[in-house]
Amino acid sequence: MKKALTIFTAVVLLALLSCGKGKSQAGESSFSEFTINSRSTGSQRTVGVYLPAGYDKQNTYPVVYMEDGLVFTDGNYRSILDSLVLYRLISPVVVVCSYEDKTPMPEFGIAMRNAEYLESLSQRTPELAVYFENHLAYFTDELIPEIEKRYSVSKERSGRIYYGTSNSADFGLSLSMRHPELFDEYWCFSPVCSDLGNYGMLEQDARYRICWGAKEESGLSFNYFPSLINSIRKRGGIVDSWTYPGGHDRPVWEMQFYNLLANRFPAE
Repeated sequence: MKKALTIFTAVVLLALLSCGKGKSQAGESSFSEFTINSRSTGSQRTVGVYLPAGYDKQNTYPVVYMEDGLVFTDGNYRSILDSLVLYRLISPVVVVCSYEDKTPMPEFGIAMRNAEYLESLSQRTPELAVYFENHLAYFTDELIPEIEKRYSVSKERSGRIYYGTSNSADFGLSLSMRHPELFDEYWCFSPVCSDLGNYGMLEQDARYRICWGAKEESGLSFNYFPSLINSIRKRGGIVDSWTYPGGHDRPVWEMQFYNLLANRFPAE
């Protein structure tokens, strides 16, 4: 953790130094949104896309698919990513933000995002299964193909990363079991509602980066996180896991994200 904190401190300092510049020799990054009229969910879904400075359609970029994509616009992701690229701490990457649906579902006492992300709710309340299945179909059959049609991003599983936090981390774990052909790496921070007991062995190797706050452990059933890690490993997943001080904390998740980027996509 000391090494991780050191990396993050350097990144923040670089971001502060670059404030007001907004440009590199390759130009500026961009962030734009578009909508998908989803056949699977029967709703209009908004998607945000970060393109790094110097984005060129003639090149193919690794891509991070970020569920709960509103954390990108709510946090410092764009400015920090700009600094990471500008100071050559990472190679340029594209980030796709799949926005969550916060529509209330008062009959179930939850929001739509919970039903769409948490397969465990479907297991307890069968009426919710349709929402999870429809969102899974949207993500796999509509979102990813649309991104690959519009942007020059990798179509190989080795060039795709899944990133989810909290409930969307749980969705990533279910996704990995259902569609191991899509991603070879899952960054799932603070998954708190996963039950993978109905799944067998993974059909393809997959690597997981899973972290959670020490304070979260006291609020969940005894041994939840170690049991989850063991469950993934029993199914053939390769898991790197760690804890951090604190709890369900977006700024800490953001820090962990930058560190993983720096390790996964070092500048060439």
